[in-house]
Amino acid sequence: MIPLVSIIVPVYNVQPYLRQCMESLVGQTLRDIEIICVDDGSTDGSSAILAEYAAKDGRIRVITQENAGLSAARNAGLDTAAAPLIMFCDSDDWYAPVMCEKMYAAMQNGADMAVCGVQETTQGGNLSRTSDYFSLPREGEITPNDDLFLRINVVACNKIHRREIIEGKQIRFPVGLHFEDEYFYAVYTAYIKTMVFVPDNFYFYRRREESITGQAYDRPLKYALERVNIACRIWQYHEEHGLVEGRLNYLSNCWLGIVGTALSNIHTPEESKRLENIAAAFAKERIISVGKLPHCAEERLYALTEYKWVGIRCKLWGLLYIKTKDDLMNERCCIITRIYLFGVRIWKYREPLFN
Repeated sequence: MIPLVSIIVPVYNVQPYLRQCMESLVGQTLRDIEIICVDDGSTDGSSAILAEYAAKDGRIRVITQENAGLSAARNAGLDTAAAPLIMFCDSDDWYAPVMCEKMYAAMQNGADMAVCGVQETTQGGNLSRTSDYFSLPREGEITPNDDLFLRINVVACNKIHRREIIEGKQIRFPVGLHFEDEYFYAVYTAYIKTMVFVPDNFYFYRRREESITGQAYDRPLKYALERVNIACRIWQYHEEHGLVEGRLNYLSNCWLGIVGTALSNIHTPEESKRLENIAAAFAKERIISVGKLPHCAEERLYALTEYKWVGIRCKLWGLLYIKTKDDLMNERCCIITRIYLFGVRIWKYREPLFN
């Protein structure tokens, strides 16, 4: 019998937290589910815990593979999922008992995705203040637009997805890269027509010191490069599938947001220059004429002409490379044949990169 929901759980060396996660899943009020645990080469006893739970509950399937990273583990789960609806749970987090039931119910009118609230916890599992990043802009079912997509957190684990879209569009997580949720969210939302906001905090997110977020500050250049790679892959997917023109507002803001975040986490001017050159090489090939830009972008271009120096003073995100007029030339901008990339937050390190 086909389950109603498939929950994919990537597992790698989370022994101290795994039982709480598994208890929350087997205790769901919606019983007709399958729990696909992908053991990504654990060495700390997590494998034994998974085997224990699988022996007691026939809804649990354990896939074992050599360590290949979070994306590969989630993809392995997607390859075997049977239910029409897909959810994800990180193995150091947990679900509220009614999460599957409520998220399943939210999809019954034909929505393509539902998003619930998130409760952040400390590493020890105590409730803590939840950041504004997880706040939901509305409640109930809506027809989304690009601006709304940009306001929603990209985390995969507080959402429910249709497998028909994932498989039909061959959507997978980018193997070998972090910030994989950014990519999956940007690609999946290109195909959804309706979505539902469920305001309750059904997903419990454990903040840990050894998380990717924490590591990004210790190895800023590595993770900044991966962010830029993700941003470029998002754009490339839309190019390959003929989606750029219809999502130009979303893509330009998404690309600049991710690249800007990467640059803002860089520690030295040398690293900044290296990263800017990589981003510039990608953006230079995708020049957008001013006439095709959304209204907000035209306002930013006006700010460039008005203030010239557009870094810390104006706090603008900027645009992709934009064709401009000769009278807008300014040595403070990153200039390649009268084309500008401006407004990312790294302007405190800015100096002319091109003559």
